[in-house]
Amino acid sequence: DTTEMYLRTIYDLEEEGVVPLRARIAERLEQSGPTVSQTVARMERDGLLMVAGDRHLELTDKGRDLAISVMRKHRLAERLLVDVIGLKWEDVHAEACRWEHVM
Repeated sequence: DTTEMYLRTIYDLEEEGVVPLRARIAERLEQSGPTVSQTVARMERDGLLMVAGDRHLELTDKGRDLAISVMRKHRLAERLLVDVIGLKWEDVHAEACRWEHVM
């Protein structure tokens, strides 16, 4: 789900101490600037984030709660894939990204 991927990306950037900007989301998700701008505008309308005066993105409480939920699912998927299924840790991230949306 696009919204979840954006929320997780913004949350990741914040955790890394990187200012979440549209350009950084475009880089991370390999999407065009206009696509990112459209999605950010929709998410702002949905009350998930705000665009600050300096153009950085801030998660609302609703957005942060959803981002944390997505991160938890991602981390649980990583543990399942490594501990139960036996995938190597270095191979698990992309697969966990797929699993987090169905958990």
